[in-house]
Amino acid sequence: MLFLKFFMHEIMTYVKQNKWKFFTTLVLIGSLFFAFNTFHSATNESIEIRHRKLLSTIGRLVESEHYSPRVIDDKFSKEVFDAYLKTLDPEKNILLQSDIDSLKIFETRIDDEIHGADIQFEPAANAIYERRAKEVKTIFESVIEKAFDFTTDDSLVVDVDKLNYANNATERVHRWHQAIKYKVLEKYVSLVEDREKHSKLKIDSSKSKDTIKDNFIVKSDTELEADARAAIKKTYLKRFSQLEKTFDKEKRFESFLNTITGLMDPHTDYFAPVEKRSFTEQMSGTFYGIGAQLTQDDNGVKIASIQPGGAAWKSGLLVVNDVIIKIAQGAEEPVDVTGYETTEAVKLIRGDLGTEVRLTVRKPDGTTKVVSLIREKIVLDEGFARSAIIQSGNDKIGYILLPDFYADFEREDGARCSKDIAKEVEKLKAEKVKGIIIDIRYNGGGSLYEVVQMAGLFIDKGPIVQIRSKEGKSQILYDES
Repeated sequence: MLFLKFFMHEIMTYVKQNKWKFFTTLVLIGSLFFAFNTFHSATNESIEIRHRKLLSTIGRLVESEHYSPRVIDDKFSKEVFDAYLKTLDPEKNILLQSDIDSLKIFETRIDDEIHGADIQFEPAANAIYERRAKEVKTIFESVIEKAFDFTTDDSLVVDVDKLNYANNATERVHRWHQAIKYKVLEKYVSLVEDREKHSKLKIDSSKSKDTIKDNFIVKSDTELEADARAAIKKTYLKRFSQLEKTFDKEKRFESFLNTITGLMDPHTDYFAPVEKRSFTEQMSGTFYGIGAQLTQDDNGVKIASIQPGGAAWKSGLLVVNDVIIKIAQGAEEPVDVTGYETTEAVKLIRGDLGTEVRLTVRKPDGTTKVVSLIREKIVLDEGFARSAIIQSGNDKIGYILLPDFYADFEREDGARCSKDIAKEVEKLKAEKVKGIIIDIRYNGGGSLYEVVQMAGLFIDKGPIVQIRSKEGKSQILYDES
């Protein structure tokens, strides 16, 4: 009974992206999270054993519990093989053909691994990929330092589907040279156009609505080429830094699992605990954090603002523009977040109520400080339903914006969109509006239960939506009130 309660709870929680394409994938996603938590809690098990159990559980679910189950055989194995390599190297500019050939021995074995055999393909592929990615970074750093000659005729294949993997290291270097040259050329042309535009404005600024930039520096072609290379270098080094963060075993394995679930349909996903927590926070509009908004610039992830009354504000130890270098969960080893995206850093800062998070920050004066904070409850009500009145001639029209079909299943008194919509409707009715518009144009989805409850506000009673199980049995969800 406890499992069933949890299972149904997860079904309602894991609606994602598509408003009306929920049910075929929810059972699977809810079950996957349950399975992962079971294995993740067994701290005495090795990563390899835990991954093996998780993979086999996912295999069993997609093979038997999915709305459109598939047979996991050699054919499915080949699809996973191709899809995962595409995930690792979508532009085919990192791996060599010899790498693909060496991995071919696993092409028809992945189904055996999903059914419980030792996992060999994913670790082998990642080891090769990590080595090649480091080689490619070295290639880039070498290529970008030399000036390009744009007077020669060159060609570049940009359609990845028409490309094979490079046959050898020399061919890969050539591809990178051509690709980077193309990117630098694009930037160079843009800079030249800016220079020409500035020159024309100076000649006759009275006939143009554009304003001449007082600090604009006219540069030579050589200088502009160097500026273009510097801009592309900065962009690519940031990409490489982000890429290196994905070398983590857990992140790579999560990507492998999502490759498998993604072959079922576009709406089936695997959520690791931190991802599940992030999704639950989005659904409920409630999370536990420090009360600070983050932003990102060339220096890294930094404090953009501090919420009055929050943990960060009460500590007095954090200020705007503090750059976050590391994040630690209590006394655990800190995670270096250099090169992290803001969203990834946020996931590490948030956690359970009353737990400690330690931030290593670089202050505006250059000093480094470790700040210990206790997570507190924070409500993001800007994602909740809100209303306004639009005057249309002599008539009043009610307008309700609903960003998500949100629901907080963790707390009995938590936010639910059906209750909030009911309150907004009553407010608008009191203003004697002629009609009400509910704006769900940018609504990404949410709880099917809340959709039914909300629709019930506008009818007496009756059927709202019909869902169908994988056995072909249909079920109608009614508004009973």
